[in-house]
Amino acid sequence: MSTDNKIDRKEAIKRAGLLLGGVVFAPNILGVLNGCTATPGDWTPTLFSNDQARLVSALADVILPADDSPAASELGVPKFIETMVVEVYSDVQQAEFLEGLNKFADDYRTDIEAEFADGFDIDKYDFTYFQNRLAIEEDPARNPFFLSFKELTLLGYFTSEVGASEVLRYQAVPGSYEGCIPYEDVGNTWATD
Repeated sequence: MSTDNKIDRKEAIKRAGLLLGGVVFAPNILGVLNGCTATPGDWTPTLFSNDQARLVSALADVILPADDSPAASELGVPKFIETMVVEVYSDVQQAEFLEGLNKFADDYRTDIEAEFADGFDIDKYDFTYFQNRLAIEEDPARNPFFLSFKELTLLGYFTSEVGASEVLRYQAVPGSYEGCIPYEDVGNTWATD
């Protein structure tokens, strides 16, 4: 077999990302491949204003609140989101993300007459649910802000150490092969090495 046609692992994952998620998902895959992961700890925003940082933290916690596992902000997801936007997104994508973030804050302020970070939980959940419905019903090619934010939140959460090892089930690859087992026996979704 000729080695001329071989590609390395990173290139294969890039191509798979392009096939599965298109241009929308590819920048986020590239960010993770370059080592971006959520890490708990203090965070001083560099791109986001303090109000935007509070909004990012509050919205991430609405998407992934604390229950049996930590909330998104406890795992450093807001810092991860900012890092991805700064280091991976193009200038145009950064501007669109910030514009979407500001529009989200303005819409909440108009509808609820409060700042999102200071709002009542029920109002935040209802408003976020409504934004999710709007984002899904819009043209997916436009990559609405909310879907992009939700994708970054989930990506940051499940690539963190806690998200990948305690929330998802983990088994080092290669593991044993069991070709036909009932879905009920699988349990949680699996993370891979």
